[in-house]
Amino acid sequence: MNLEIKFPILFYFLCKYRSNFWSSKKIYKYQRKKRNSIVKLAVSKSPFFKKYYSKYNLYDFFNLPILNKKIMMENLSEYNTLGFKKEEMVGFALNAEKTRDFSRRLRNINIGMSSGTSGNKGIVITTEKEEKYIKAMYLARLVLPKKEKINCAFILRITSPAFDYNKRGNKLTYIGQLQPIEDIIKQLETLNPNVVSAPPSMLKLLAKELIAGNLKINPKLLYSYAEVLYPDVKKLLEEAFNCKVMEIYQGSEGYYAVTCKEGNLHVNEDMVFFELFDKDGNSTPDGEPCYRLLVTDLHKSSQPIIRYELNDVITISKNKCKCGSNFRVIEKIQGRADDLFWGLRKDDNKEHFIFQDYISRSIISVSENIEEYQAIQEDYTKITLRIKLKEEKDAEKTRNELDEAIKKVFSQYGCIEPKVNVIFGDPLVNANSKKLSRIICNIKKHG
Repeated sequence: MNLEIKFPILFYFLCKYRSNFWSSKKIYKYQRKKRNSIVKLAVSKSPFFKKYYSKYNLYDFFNLPILNKKIMMENLSEYNTLGFKKEEMVGFALNAEKTRDFSRRLRNINIGMSSGTSGNKGIVITTEKEEKYIKAMYLARLVLPKKEKINCAFILRITSPAFDYNKRGNKLTYIGQLQPIEDIIKQLETLNPNVVSAPPSMLKLLAKELIAGNLKINPKLLYSYAEVLYPDVKKLLEEAFNCKVMEIYQGSEGYYAVTCKEGNLHVNEDMVFFELFDKDGNSTPDGEPCYRLLVTDLHKSSQPIIRYELNDVITISKNKCKCGSNFRVIEKIQGRADDLFWGLRKDDNKEHFIFQDYISRSIISVSENIEEYQAIQEDYTKITLRIKLKEEKDAEKTRNELDEAIKKVFSQYGCIEPKVNVIFGDPLVNANSKKLSRIICNIKKHG
């Protein structure tokens, strides 16, 4: 029995204590114990895991086979530990999407559908017990306005009963992201929140409305999630709203990291266990972006997440945070692994990966007149840039400098310089997830 998650108030205080006082050795010992426990639970309650791990030593965690969304969804009926059938869950989630009624549960269980940026949607199962300890963790870790009741507006494509919170004067209010901006502004002004949380692309849109005088709110904090928060966007938001921008890093497969009071994004080491690998399958050194990322949820039992491959590329910082916590700091979230750019080497014509960060920096370094951008790799030697300018000036000069900047990145990697097509206009939002991705690779195979 996992007693700590049985009592949310206990979990709250443990989350406070662990992040502030645990040593790295204590964190490792705790993670090892919880990894073993969740593996045993999965094998005992899930027909899928019992079969999937049948030929493996359950105590040899790092040799257990890797999971991904495709494997989980293909075996969902046997995968979950509640006895729910895949068809029932998918039907329930699709109906919620269709009716936009996210208040209902399936036999007291929250069933949601992940957005799936590539169109490969997934089912997310969360029991009421799981919801309670997750909320306890966030209450323990989130930086919130001092000496004030929380009045938070969260803007997202969908919601769920798991987000419901209205206790002792503290409340969360959901605002649908798919509404016209005029309706979102009206709801925000009526609510007058002291905390606004939304994807960075939405926060940026609100910042523009604020600067133009069309939005009149004065939040004490902003929280960003669901998309990569780029440094230039963070700076713009802080200047426009005159407040700090914090970050929540989570996904369908877990609650990975939260920003501390010093503004650094700490891994929730007592919620998840991360494994980071380089291109050769070795552990990624701190300070370098990973090539492959696996996550294990240390507590979730309804839908066990064990050595589950994420699409994300992250960098763990070499440095300890000034806040004193030994929970590791995520220096950068570069984006999805699927959106690494790829070049063909000049010497042997073989593929070579190019991290998104180099593409982003090359673009924003060209001109202060670039308001927003998107880079799409159509082929190994074909890049399309969608560039939104602040002012319609020096467009041709900017076009030529962008062409040169992108080619320079490929050249520095020893790769064939691509043809660069610059289109002046708004970036395209993903049709499946409604999220904005700045770096997109449409190459289906990387060799």
